[in-house]
Amino acid sequence: MRTNLPNEIPDVITRPALAASVPDLMEFVSQQAWEYGFHDEQIKGLAAAVEEALHNILVHACHGREGEIRVSCSIHMSGALQIIITDTGIPFNMLLASAFPEADDVTESGEIPSTRVMKKAVKNIEYKRDKSENTLIFMVPKE
Repeated sequence: MRTNLPNEIPDVITRPALAASVPDLMEFVSQQAWEYGFHDEQIKGLAAAVEEALHNILVHACHGREGEIRVSCSIHMSGALQIIITDTGIPFNMLLASAFPEADDVTESGEIPSTRVMKKAVKNIEYKRDKSENTLIFMVPKE
């Protein structure tokens, strides 16, 4: 089991914003969670949550555009696994869009993003927009 310190540089993977990149990014998160000592069921839930987030990014933030997705994993000072998913797509807060599906202009594609799987697996999710990047932060305590 891996035991890095909260201030250690996180492990990072960067891939093009393409559907073909999703398996690599999901495997990266699963491997990191396993190395940090998460159990198999929690890892499956995290992988599904990451897959849902990546789907939303590809469909809503990066659809029809060149872009990049970066995923980093580290241990937060609280002891939780911190998963940060950053993309270079257009501004898109999937947490807000899924909370207010009646807002017709929330998404360019017209499809309402799903966050059900993410919210089931990850209790603490945060979105922020910095410069030209969307950032989704998952804080996942070990069960």
